Amino acid sequence: MASLEFSAKNVALMTVFATLSFIICKFIPGIPIVGVPDAQIKFDAAVAPLYGMIIGPYLGFLAALIGGLIAAGSPFTVLTSFCTAVSAMVAGFLTLERVSKNSRIQGWQASAIILAALIAGWYATWVGQKAIFYPVLHFAGLFAILVTRDWAANSFKEIGMPREGWQVKPASILCGVILFVAGYMFTKPYLNEVIQLSYLSLPLYILAAILILYGAFGAGRYTFIASVFLASYCGIIADHMLGNLIFIGAIDIFIPLSVVENYFLKPLGLPDIPSLFMYMVPVSAIERVLMTVVATMVGVGLISGLYKAGLIFKKQ
Repeated sequence: MASLEFSAKNVALMTVFATLSFIICKFIPGIPIVGVPDAQIKFDAAVAPLYGMIIGPYLGFLAALIGGLIAAGSPFTVLTSFCTAVSAMVAGFLTLERVSKNSRIQGWQASAIILAALIAGWYATWVGQKAIFYPVLHFAGLFAILVTRDWAANSFKEIGMPREGWQVKPASILCGVILFVAGYMFTKPYLNEVIQLSYLSLPLYILAAILILYGAFGAGRYTFIASVFLASYCGIIADHMLGNLIFIGAIDIFIPLSVVENYFLKPLGLPDIPSLFMYMVPVSAIERVLMTVVATMVGVGLISGLYKAGLIFKKQ
C-alpha cells in the first residue's frame, strides 16, 4: 500500500489520481459554496483521502493539489485546491506508522498536529472567536485520532489477511452508548438554562458512533474497513476546516460581504457571518458523514482491487 518511496509505480499512480481530480473538478457537478459564484464543493473532497492512503501523504498531497490547480478557474478555487491536498496528507499520515523511515514521529501524531493546527486557526479568526462551538466535527476527529493512535496504521496493513470471524469490543460499545445518552441529555431544555449545551450533542453523537463502530468492527475481519472509514473522516474534516479558513480570509477580497448579507444572512434572518456558520453545522455534518461513507465504499473496493492486482503493497 502507500509508502514513502518515490518509485516509478507511485509516481504513475500520482499522475492517474491527479488526472482523476481534474476530471472530477472540471466535469462533475458539486455542491454550491455560500456566497461564491461558480465555486462548488466537488466530489473530489470524498476521494482525496484515498490518494494519501494509496500512494502516501506526500504524493497524495501532490496528486490532489495538481489536479485541483489545473481545474481551478478563479483565485478562490486555486486556494481551495489545497483543501483536498491537506485531506490526502492527513489520511495518508494516519495510515502510516511513521512520517519517514528514520523519523521518530508517528503518522497519527502528524495527522493530529495538522488537524489541531487547523482548529487553532479557526479560533484565531474573528468568526471563530464568536462561533466557538462550530468545530464540533473537527474536535470529534481529533479526539478519535488521539484515542485510536496507531490503530488505523496497524489495521490498514491487514488487507488481504484472513481473519477469524467477527470480534467485538464491549467496552468501546458501552462507552459509545454512554456518550450517545449524554449527547441526548444535552439537548434537553433544563440543561441549557445555565449554559448552552445543545451544540455539544453533535460531537458526542459522532464520537459515540465512532466508538460503537470501533467496538463492533475494530477487530477481526472488519478492521481494514474501519481504518479506511476513520482515515477518510479525518481527511475530509481537515479539508472542511481549511476551506472554512480560506472562505473567511476571502471575505471582502474574493467574496463581497454584501453578497453574503443580501443573499444569505437577510433571507435566513441571521445577524452576522458567525451565525451563518453555526446555522450550517447540521448541514455540514450531513455532508461530511455522507462523503465519509462514499469514500469508505469507494476506498475499500479500490484499495483491495489495486492490492490484488499487485499495483500496491502492504505498508511495512
